[in-house]
Parts: sequence; structure tokens; C-alpha cells
Amino acid sequence: MEYIIETKDLEFSYPDGTQALKKLSIALEKGKKIAIIGPNGAGKTTLFLNLNGVYTPHRGQVWYQGETMNYSKKEIFEMRKNIGIVFQDANVQLFSANVFQEVSFGPMNLGLPKDEVRKKVEEALIKTDLIHLRDKPIHFLSGGQKKRVSIADILAMDPEVIFLDEPTAFIDPKTSNELMLFFDQLNQERKTIVLSTHDMDKVYPWADYIFVMVDGRIIGEGVPQELFRDRELLEEAGLEKPWIIEAYEELIKNKPYLAQEEVPRTKEALFKLMLK
Repeated sequence: MEYIIETKDLEFSYPDGTQALKKLSIALEKGKKIAIIGPNGAGKTTLFLNLNGVYTPHRGQVWYQGETMNYSKKEIFEMRKNIGIVFQDANVQLFSANVFQEVSFGPMNLGLPKDEVRKKVEEALIKTDLIHLRDKPIHFLSGGQKKRVSIADILAMDPEVIFLDEPTAFIDPKTSNELMLFFDQLNQERKTIVLSTHDMDKVYPWADYIFVMVDGRIIGEGVPQELFRDRELLEEAGLEKPWIIEAYEELIKNKPYLAQEEVPRTKEALFKLMLK
């Protein structure tokens, strides 16, 4: 098992004294789809910003690709190049006049030649299905389109790790489903995808591994089909079970022999189990 990012006893406090991270230790496996779930105020966004180099931890250690990070200017530059973050509110991230200018900002800051910048931007726009909107003003875009532009921003930098902070917030269900499929595609390109979310129904069939975060700490972790059956852990975090798990547990009450079968991860697998 190879970890791309690890932390030990990570601590971070805001100027008002709020301690957002409390001796937080986590290990993110390379090439996986990882979810970090927990209530508002758990510290998920703060964690992402510490691991992207926007914030500097006050205590603790961070390793990237097995190397200790000291948060020097050079290391922070490398972190932001290799570890991208897409914010919950796309309007916070977008500031250029049109789509092409917006997505070109990151590669230009890397000092790449103009031809290479253009190539990276066009590739990112094609992947996010935005190439037809390359000249469109940002303020004319829909919420879903803005979210895709913010993702294209990061893809143009070609990072190894992408943090997605509540990526399905503020968008309609159809666009939300399309984005989750798109994150699958990015993962197939050997990118490590880490997202935070409140939508347990979305994350359950999607994630390879899940961490539960409460009050600045990781209080539990595991594969989805085991973690979401841990009633005490979910109660401590104030989280609800995905509907597939709830339906499965009702099913095995009436047909206990089905408990020997694999816990379904999708509605199709659940419906198939119901027929047995």
C-alpha cells in the first residue's frame, strides 16, 4: 500500500483561537477515491487547505510522496502544483473575464511557454466539456458550468491529487451525478481524488475508502460497506446511513440468509439481492 499524503498529530488554529485541527493523523492512499465526511465545522476544509499549502500547520508533520514537508516557499509552490483544491463555492475561485483566461491562469503562473499553456488549457476544457464555452464570460455561466470551470482550473495544472470541497453543493441532481462520474474518470487517469461531502447517498457507492471527521479529529475510517454499518460511529458524527444500507439492513431482517451475501454498493446490486 502506497500513501501519497500522510499527516501525524496535525494542529491548526485560526487567529480568533478556534482550534480547527487537533492532533489529526491521516494517510491517503495513492490512486484511490477517498471521501472525508463529517458535520459542518468538523475541519474538513481547513484540512484541505493545510495539505494544499494555503495554510501552514502550527504543529505536526506532513509527508508528500514519503518526503517530509517543511512548508518552505519552494515546497509550497510544489504542493500547489501537485495538489489541487476545488472550493465549495466556485465564485470564490473564479476571477477572470472569460473561461479560457480563467483556466490559463495557473499554467501561466508556472512559467510555461505560451504554446504549452494553450495545450494544457484546451485539454482541460475538453475533459470538462467546456471547450465550446472557451470565450464565454464567467458571469454568464450556470452554477454547474462554473463548477466545471473551477475543476478545469485545477486540471490545467495536471496535479497528482485533487481535493474537492463539497463538489456537488449548489448544483442540480443531474449535474451532480455527471460530476461524480467525471471524478471516476479522473481517478482512472491515476489521480488521487479526495472529496468532502454531506451527501451520504452519493459517497457510498463512489468512494474506495472513507474517513469520518468530527471536531478537528479523525474518529473513524474504513471501506464504505463496513463504515456505514457502524451505528455508534455514525451517531457520534451526526451522520445518517445511505438509503441503500438502510434498505439492505431491513432486507436481511426478513431474509437473514442474505447476510452472507456481499453488502450491495449500488441500487442495481440491491435490487438483484432482493430477488434471491
